[in-house]
Amino acid sequence: KSCCPSTSARNIYNTCRFAGGSRPLCAKTSGCKIVDGKCTPPNDKLSLFPHSEEADVTDFCKLGCTSSVCNNINAFVGSEEVNDAVEHCNNACYRFCSKDIDIPTVVA
Repeated sequence: KSCCPSTSARNIYNTCRFAGGSRPLCAKTSGCKIVDGKCTPPNDKLSLFPHSEEADVTDFCKLGCTSSVCNNINAFVGSEEVNDAVEHCNNACYRFCSKDIDIPTVVA
């Protein structure tokens, strides 16, 4: 389980993992920690709203993922291929944030 000190750190960690980074690498990059039990302060931030429901956290994750990853694809607005790529990216963010995706690990 990853525990992060801020929402920004959580978004960095999620984006790193989405891109295929390992848990230790993404934790080091984002300032998050990998733990076996529950997250404890100050590393217990999932969203800007600490008492939010899981659905709120999922929505916030999707917003962070799409704005930081998918919006960078919009280089050629109006292109059908770019629009398809953005749609696939948005779907991937939804699957990632709702834990409906397996993140592959690389074994050296």
